[in-house]
Amino acid sequence: MKPTVFLTGATGFLGMEVLARLLEEGDRKVVALVRAADDAAAEDRLYGVLNTLWRDPTPYQENVRAVAGDVTTPGLGLENGQRTALAEEIGAVLHCAASISFDLPLEDARAINVEGTREVIGFARECKALGRLERFVHVSTAYVAGKFEGTFRERQLVAGQDFRNTYERTKWEAEHVVRAAGDLSPAIARPSIVMGESDTGWTPAFNVLYWPLRAFSRGLFDEVPALPAAHVDVVPVDYVADALVHLLDVDDQGVFNLVAGRDAPFATELVEMASERFERPRPQVVPPGSADGDGSGDEHGAVYLPYFDMEVVFDDSRARAALGPAGIRAPRLADYFGTLIDYAEATRWGKRQMTREEARERLSEAAVAAA
Repeated sequence: MKPTVFLTGATGFLGMEVLARLLEEGDRKVVALVRAADDAAAEDRLYGVLNTLWRDPTPYQENVRAVAGDVTTPGLGLENGQRTALAEEIGAVLHCAASISFDLPLEDARAINVEGTREVIGFARECKALGRLERFVHVSTAYVAGKFEGTFRERQLVAGQDFRNTYERTKWEAEHVVRAAGDLSPAIARPSIVMGESDTGWTPAFNVLYWPLRAFSRGLFDEVPALPAAHVDVVPVDYVADALVHLLDVDDQGVFNLVAGRDAPFATELVEMASERFERPRPQVVPPGSADGDGSGDEHGAVYLPYFDMEVVFDDSRARAALGPAGIRAPRLADYFGTLIDYAEATRWGKRQMTREEARERLSEAAVAAA
């Protein structure tokens, strides 16, 4: 068996997908830190996650257990004896937990994204002191680039950039904390906008670009506030999860931009994809700030529109070099856009529940029907 992984954020979208891969590979144990009153409640929450992934999660339960804790609590909320016992067991730490809310007050966002990261680093150092820790992987975001214009490289962090929201700012601050932990030789993964699986479309979370896309499908866009030549960098969750699991098994440290990069579609191309898919007239793309209203038809949609006017391209040279030999590459959005929308419509944009396993069965049935 490979070293046991301590996973934070297992109840979140990306964390779920990472957990699924770790358990399906079956070659390591996973300890999931779950926010709950006690370990029994944590196990209940974790079991709910497993039931979101599989119709019958029984075959996977023996390799994962939950411990109650909270990244915002000193010592992760673990009792001293329990913490020491865990530290003696853990060989890798994968920190996925974060607040992804764009409008959280700054101090609240810092408590989770910055101070929470500091607490996880403290635990990782205890694991290393006991001689077992081999790997520390931190999930950041490509949007630590903020409002930077031009090519944002993996080696960059401080570039005089401003930020659109407290999420970007606090993830940027958290990267500073991780970089200061050189004794852990950390790997930092920076995904861009993460959407559903590229092969099935599966997602339990219909946020980010799903909000404006759903509004588009309802004909609520007469104008799209965007820069026509802005890259809308989107990656499927399976690419990001594959990359994170792979990074657990390699010695590379430093930053890896998990992005579409120069393959990301322009805003006008995304509008064209949506127009064709939903059979809607192609709306006019207008400069940001000149459209009437936010065009989203939903208060949630407005916070995502700034990501249609970005004048940045993310370089992912290090990620391609590290992941390419393993066959891990980000597909072009045009190749799986229809799959994302098929799934969204099949689940009525999240109103109907479907497990990840059922989404895969649906894909298999469609392939048989088409044969």
